[in-house]
This record gives sequence, C-alpha cells and structure tokens, in this order.
Amino acid sequence: MSAEPTSILAFRNGSIGNTLAAVPALRALRRRYPQAQLAVVVDSLCYPLLELCPWIDRLIVYDKHGAHRGAIAHLRLVRELRSLRPSHAVLFKRFFRNGLLAYLSGAPVRAGFRTHGSAPFLNLTIPYRESVPVVDLNLELAAILGAPAAGRGLELFLSEHDENAAREFAAVHGGSPYCVALYGGQTSSADFVSLPRFAALVRGLTGGACPIFVIGSGERESSLAVQLASNDARFVPALGLPLRVTAALMKHATLFVGFNSGPAHMAAAVHVPTVILYRPDAEVVSEIRKWCPPGDRVHPLVPPAANDDTEWSEFLGAATAQVALD
Repeated sequence: MSAEPTSILAFRNGSIGNTLAAVPALRALRRRYPQAQLAVVVDSLCYPLLELCPWIDRLIVYDKHGAHRGAIAHLRLVRELRSLRPSHAVLFKRFFRNGLLAYLSGAPVRAGFRTHGSAPFLNLTIPYRESVPVVDLNLELAAILGAPAAGRGLELFLSEHDENAAREFAAVHGGSPYCVALYGGQTSSADFVSLPRFAALVRGLTGGACPIFVIGSGERESSLAVQLASNDARFVPALGLPLRVTAALMKHATLFVGFNSGPAHMAAAVHVPTVILYRPDAEVVSEIRKWCPPGDRVHPLVPPAANDDTEWSEFLGAATAQVALD
C-alpha cells in the first residue's frame, strides 16, 4: 500500500442498515489513523445516525435526488470533496457514481469492491462476496488500508436530548418497562407473518402487561401501527419521532421485535435484546448470514412457512424460550 492516509474520504450513502454496518470499519480506520481527517459521505436520511459518531470528523450529505440533482450541483459537490484533499477514498457502497466522485475528488488511492471482476475508477480492490457478512466485508476494506478490526459491534451515538425525549414519550404513554416493535420496514416486507400472529408473537415474547411502542414511518407502517393499537390496548403507536429519539426509545426498552430492516440494525446498535424475523424461503440462511447484525443479544428467527396453528404454537414456544435466556 502507499503512504499512510492523511485524509480519508469514505462513501457510505445508502440505507439505515448499510450505514450502521459500516461503523465498525470507520472505527477501525479512526483507531489506526487517529491523526488523519475522516470525512464520510451519507444520505440525508442517515445523517442523524452518524452525526454524533466520534470516529468521524466531518459528514457530507449527498442528495442526488434533491440538492445534488443536476450537473451544476454535482460540480459543487466535487469541489467540496476536492477541498478535503483526500489521500485515500474508501467506498463501502458499490455505486458507479460513488466511484466517479472518488476519482474526481483527487484521492490517489481509491479502495472498494470488485463486482464480477470490475471496479470502475478504483485502484485498490477486494471482491464483493455474497457469502460474507456485510460488516466483515466493510472491515476487509478497512484492512486493505492498513486498519485492523477493532470489534464487529455496531454503534449508534445519542445525545442527552435524544435520551430525554425518549424517556418523556415513554412516561406519557405508559412508562417503563416497555418494549418496541415494528411491523414492516422500508427494506423488508412483513407479509410472511400476519398482523394477528405478529401481535401474538410480541405478546408472548414480552409477557405481562407492559406497553408495546410500535414504531414506523410512512403511510403503510403508520396505518399498521394504528391497527395493532386498535386491536390491543397494550400496543401504542410511536410514530413521527426523530430517528435518534426512536433509537433512544429502543435503547431503554426490554426488547425490540421487528423484521430484517434498518430499525433492527438500530436496535442492535443500542444493544437492546433484538428479535429479527426473516422470510422462510430458500435464501433465508444466506440472508441471515449476510445481514443479521452482530451481537450476542440479537436473535434471528425464522417463522413457519405454512399457515398451520400447531407449527406456529411450537414456534412461539421456542422463540419465547430462546429470548428468555438473554
């Protein structure tokens, strides 16, 4: 490899789960090169997730559908990236446009993934392998820049305001203890588990009469949260909260139950016991290996594929026993 980095430009624009899965690699880079400036390109949605991360010196929002739409806006972005004088660029996302931006940034070393042997604009690459967990792929990129792993765990840093807002919401809507649930997810369909069976699963996992705060965003998830609440008073919609306040609400919960999507990664990052439901199909083993966030308190569960009451009863019993050991 070339000389040690003096200024690192990392590209991690993308979904919530992908963004948090890059934090262990960013941590590795910071610990190996504490004097190097570390700037990260993110989407506007995920900006709050990295805003307080101590491993990062600067965040740059890349909004290709809004503020950076069009050639002139992209030229402004390129000028901003070049002003950082990056010695190294590292691409945790396989976007062609990211490779071009890394090249235009002037970074002499541009590290990223090869897909089918191709990596346009990059000159330091590793193969992208579907069989490898995404967290470990990101750590491999940090490693080829000379930064050994400093743990695989996800992190999400919160402010005192985030924590207080979450506590106030909980106090107003039933107090502690409570759990948090999500039926849906922007990157995952929940249609393989019916709403009544999801409600039964959450009730079985939590036991007692504690409130269940149902998070969500968008019209569909909000509607489903309201539907859950209309059928059982234990379910309380927790909608429209800022992203980090939602994370703080999870942090102080006894349990999070949801599907394979960004919020499940948020739950894992704040170290709450986390149950993640995966679609029961031929790809489920690979899906869990690839996307399940690391952590001893994360429980990937695969519900029965058949609509059979006996199988579901057995699944509920096994799931409850597994989570009770946490």
